[in-house]
Amino acid sequence: MIFTKDSIPVQDLGGGVSRKVLPPTERLMAVEVRFAAGGIGEPHAHADHDQVTYVLSGRFEVAVGGETAVLGPGEGFTADRGILHGVRALEEGALLDCFTPIREEFLRP
Repeated sequence: MIFTKDSIPVQDLGGGVSRKVLPPTERLMAVEVRFAAGGIGEPHAHADHDQVTYVLSGRFEVAVGGETAVLGPGEGFTADRGILHGVRALEEGALLDCFTPIREEFLRP
């Protein structure tokens, strides 16, 4: 499937955070998440999803499984199911979150 940047709606999540859910495959989903400076991805863990996150732009304070770091473009983290993780945007930026299996709840209006 080919898609264009204008064909994917932006979902405002509040608190300076928004996302674009890219068209998923049957087993894989990618989501562009944009943060204003100070925006927070609250610490959480997934019961059924593995996640890989890649920093597209900006700088983020990241906490994963008790470890913390400041990450910038080209860096990222993995969070297997059950691992607590969260981020705080130190400046405006964007992350690419990839999930398996797909997050069905992200596809509902």
